[in-house]
Amino acid sequence: MTKLILNRRGLLAATLAFAATPALALAATAISTTTLKVGDRDVELTILRPDAPKGIIIFSHGAGGWPAPYKALLDLWTGAGFMIVAPLHVDSQKHPKRADYDLRAAFSLRLADLAAATDYAEKAAPGLPMASAGHSYGSLMSLIRAGALEGMIPAQDPRTKAALCFSSPGVIKGLIGPTSYASVKKPVLMVTGDQDVLPGMIADWHEHLYPFETSAPGEKYLWVGKGIGHGLAYHPEAPGFAESSALSVAFLKAKVLGDKAAEAVLAAQGSTPLADWKTR
Repeated sequence: MTKLILNRRGLLAATLAFAATPALALAATAISTTTLKVGDRDVELTILRPDAPKGIIIFSHGAGGWPAPYKALLDLWTGAGFMIVAPLHVDSQKHPKRADYDLRAAFSLRLADLAAATDYAEKAAPGLPMASAGHSYGSLMSLIRAGALEGMIPAQDPRTKAALCFSSPGVIKGLIGPTSYASVKKPVLMVTGDQDVLPGMIADWHEHLYPFETSAPGEKYLWVGKGIGHGLAYHPEAPGFAESSALSVAFLKAKVLGDKAAEAVLAAQGSTPLADWKTR
């Protein structure tokens, strides 16, 4: 059953969670890049590694994007103890061979990139629990790794304990149907907004609710920012960024690290003046 709660304690919980993060972020983080051979392609990985990582996030950028614009968000996650491994996909504006691929061709190559990044992370930081996170097109990749499109695309990764999604690519015709997310049984947080549209691609922001509404019930969370558009993940100055990113930290700590205090933050969260909050 979906619950929609409007109260003040959720805002307080998120504020407290966010307030704790900058102190954590003071810990040294090493930023580096490395190149892997995936088939006949070179795949560049951006790696952000805190001094003593507790978990790993495999991050997939949006279509045409690249990891650097998400630095504020990624810094919060490393501050919370997560090592981040982020491939540069072939559809990125920064990819040297972008002209050789379109978004359709990039689909399977993105999944290959993420599988290779996961293998790399497992060797670089053995034994740590993992999450898949992404923005827009990258969110679909994260959901697939968490079990979406099971039976159609065999790309679920058992090492993915949870999926964190900033927006989504919407309901893609010919790919996303009524049961596409039914096989997602792992925890999911979807962050979106009531202005989250993309001309020519996503006309109705409600499409971003589809993974939340049609995935297997249990540990599913939805934050819908008021007046928030598609680029929240790389706009730290935007209203709602602090609240949503704090909740992303709480979600990751709770569902990946088993942090009981973070779990309590999620349990106490409700709708706020900035956003509606739902769970199912």
